[in-house]
Amino acid sequence: MKNKSKQITWWIIGVTAFLVFVLLQVPASWLIAKFYKDNQILQNVSGNIWQGQADWHKGNLRGSVAWKTRPLDLLLLRLGADLDIHSGQTQLQGIAAYGLGKKIIIKQMSGQIAPETLKTIVNWQWPTNAIQLTDLQFSLNKDQGFRDTAGTLQWAGGELIYTFGQRQDRMNMPSLLGQLKDESGKLQFDIQDQRSQKMANIGLDQNMMLDVQLTQRLLLNVPSYDGKAGLDTYVISSRQPLVQGGF
Repeated sequence: MKNKSKQITWWIIGVTAFLVFVLLQVPASWLIAKFYKDNQILQNVSGNIWQGQADWHKGNLRGSVAWKTRPLDLLLLRLGADLDIHSGQTQLQGIAAYGLGKKIIIKQMSGQIAPETLKTIVNWQWPTNAIQLTDLQFSLNKDQGFRDTAGTLQWAGGELIYTFGQRQDRMNMPSLLGQLKDESGKLQFDIQDQRSQKMANIGLDQNMMLDVQLTQRLLLNVPSYDGKAGLDTYVISSRQPLVQGGF
């Protein structure tokens, strides 16, 4: 009787593995056309669920994405894939997963965000140095916001020419370090200088609204600025959609 039970168990495992293998071979373009009829993000889709690539655009951002499915994530009741994302000189590699409760999970995300990508978010003349990201991770639930966050960013800075109000000005951006954390469901980048002094705070909520706060210390790098606040005081705050951009 035990042998028969073991045989049935192995048959179930074998059939399940076979069905998963067959599913992974389904053309990705067919699947998107079938279940995502209002697709406005992905074009030129090639490959299958197991491995493929596509062009994408969101707002003013455009690029390509390549994926390779992680079948073992199914044991954790989620769909996961290794991603390689490009947009101009911006490059990101990491793991993305979609789990129960409409939870998005990002792990081991590293790479760089180039000046031309930043320009699509805020139309300024950014320094030529890209922002380097290392081992970013978080989970995002539409109701609960961001959780389980970690990771760092580093930016060498340089001259930034920006428009605030009706006036164009410039800032000599210092070298910056950022630590990723979450607070009250919001993704937070705590930005400091090389001496661990507070420079800025960047927050992102589950509705993809971006909050930026700049300290007196950071603004002292603007030659024309003559504010008198305490160095750690946030003297400029703004809120805008992440993708559409424009202060």
